[in-house]
Amino acid sequence: MYKIQVSKRQWKPPADMDKECVVLCAAMNRIKGIRTVSSCCGHGKHPYRIYFQPRSLAALPPLLYWFDACHCGHYGWTVVVYTDCSAAGPFFRVEGPVGPEAYVEAGDIAYLLTGEADGKG
Repeated sequence: MYKIQVSKRQWKPPADMDKECVVLCAAMNRIKGIRTVSSCCGHGKHPYRIYFQPRSLAALPPLLYWFDACHCGHYGWTVVVYTDCSAAGPFFRVEGPVGPEAYVEAGDIAYLLTGEADGKG
């Protein structure tokens, strides 16, 4: 099993954050060098998404490992690197399935990332 260095630092979700994203964002923010910047659960119509910035590329392997289906057991999760129309970035996002399935799987992946049921420590 891949061991991730997690921070004891507390992260507080924004008041308007989709509740379905809180646990996974909390877990991602505990990974050293990863900071989430926005998220949306998709509201049953669009993919589940969390946008984040790594401090460096070296911070990515621990995160990427647990989003890979062969490690988390859930298919349909990807980490995407992209740019915008001005060629700014790179920007990063986690993308998952649409609907309630994604919300359950997000909790499972949060546990794998931190080893804690609520992702908060």
